[in-house]
Amino acid sequence: MTIDRSLSRRHFITGTFAASAAAALGLAGCAPQGQPVAATGGNAADAPAPTEGTADVPAWLGEPPAITDADCAETIDTEVLVVGAGCSGLVAANFAAMEGAHTLLIEKFDKGTGLRGSAIGAVGSRKQKEAGVTIDPQEICNDLAHYSLNNANMDLYQLWAAHSAEAVDWYCDLTDGVDLCKIDLEWSMPAEETRYKCWPTGHGAMLDNGKMGKDEASGEGVTYAQIEGNFLAQPTAELRYLTSLECLIKEGDKVVGAYASTDDGATYLRINASKGVIVATGGYANNPDMYMALQAENARGLCGVVPFGNFNAQGQGIKACLWAGAVKDENPTSMVFDRGIMRPDQLPGDPFAMDFGYFHMATQPFLKVDIEGERITNESSPYDFLIHALARKSSQRAWFDIWDANWPTDIERFHTIGCSGLIKGEGTNQMDPEGIEGTAAIIEALVEEGKIVKADTLEELADAFGINKETFLATVEQYNGFYDTQNDSQYGKEAFRLSEIRTAPFYACKLSGMALATLDGIKINTRFQALDADNAPIEGLYVIGNDSGNYYNGTYPNLAAGLNAGRCVTFGMLCGRQVAAR
Repeated sequence: MTIDRSLSRRHFITGTFAASAAAALGLAGCAPQGQPVAATGGNAADAPAPTEGTADVPAWLGEPPAITDADCAETIDTEVLVVGAGCSGLVAANFAAMEGAHTLLIEKFDKGTGLRGSAIGAVGSRKQKEAGVTIDPQEICNDLAHYSLNNANMDLYQLWAAHSAEAVDWYCDLTDGVDLCKIDLEWSMPAEETRYKCWPTGHGAMLDNGKMGKDEASGEGVTYAQIEGNFLAQPTAELRYLTSLECLIKEGDKVVGAYASTDDGATYLRINASKGVIVATGGYANNPDMYMALQAENARGLCGVVPFGNFNAQGQGIKACLWAGAVKDENPTSMVFDRGIMRPDQLPGDPFAMDFGYFHMATQPFLKVDIEGERITNESSPYDFLIHALARKSSQRAWFDIWDANWPTDIERFHTIGCSGLIKGEGTNQMDPEGIEGTAAIIEALVEEGKIVKADTLEELADAFGINKETFLATVEQYNGFYDTQNDSQYGKEAFRLSEIRTAPFYACKLSGMALATLDGIKINTRFQALDADNAPIEGLYVIGNDSGNYYNGTYPNLAAGLNAGRCVTFGMLCGRQVAAR
């Protein structure tokens, strides 16, 4: 399928809906309409003035903007309004429109984040059945509940497990085999028992040439183009880029629409949504004020914060829901990578102003020590477990990865899963695989940059990073002993993921945590309705994706590869259908 994207980076795109937009949805310029409705449903004079923060209203939240109908250059009538063209919003808009509802999808930037390429998690998909993969829904749901300490809604896990196959099968039908794109299931799990259960859930997109599923000319995900094109092909679909949510509009206790802006906030729109508003703006990983206030412990323990593709994730959706009376998760949760590489002389600082890089191999379970030269924890654990352990043991908030010349055979034996994998093989879905040769080239380039130290002796490594030499040498000797006996009597790492550090050249790098996404959001029920302080649903307001909560607590269970993207796609499908059917 070839998609004409010539209009997709302008203020709006329409499908065949465009021809009848004014008649069917009442699209018209907005003249003052009697009593202007403020974000809270009152008169313009009642709209609160902005604040720098009070005892009751934190500075990062502030007050809703005092927009009225009289400020609007245009009023749009639609049935379903979806805010955010990311993994959940784009899918929700598709399914709402496919159900025949007039659906307006707005996106703040000139493109959305689209769907995650490396993995979308599901249980019972067609590709899993073809590979002979069976996952017990109750077992995986209880594993997720274990990670959350039951500070989540188990019914939401069950909802994902019950419907994710349908959602991912739709995704595969739409994108697999189109424009050189292939959706691969990662079904090959380690043959040996692991301390933390690994799940064959990830469905990843890649091109036939083995590279990441992106169009080289535009840099955009191929799957994004297919799903955007499917949405625009619906006769009741409209898509507006460069259109930002400002706040929601309530009439009494019901959300009836939203105020949005274009032209960098110079022009306001009123959007009436008769069936409901679906908020899916991606969390707040790219909002420094919100992140530093709400993720204080993570910010203190991380050296670098990297939103990756979540440039759109600026927290506006969560703020708009809070202004409308919704509540959010109490406990902060970020999806944190362990791959932020720094120069040896760098110290932790402002997590939004750090000079750092990305080192894919850092997730491999090699020996990891702190500045005192002591081992930190079981290195074969979920991404952020080591970071949390380090925060309890060291004041430096950085650690050191240690490996030797035998690393190529080590990583093949380690058999990590998900996006940590470096080797493409049968039953994997790793996009843009680096492989042994590619990883070796990356290591040598980082050695040239001074971010990886390559040395003939372990003593040189300790000196280069200022690690306590005596303790470090003793730690390596002890670790080599664990390898010899195939028994990690200190932290219980699986024997097949132990390695010896005896063969020069030796390597080391200094690492930090990197925040990929925020996962604490607006509390929702199993109908995706935002909940208020009394745990009651707010009529007309639905929240999905990283804006939604009740799903994680303190950590991300990354050993179910694609779990979060799978939740986004599945709940996008269910929510879009549900709101359209109202």
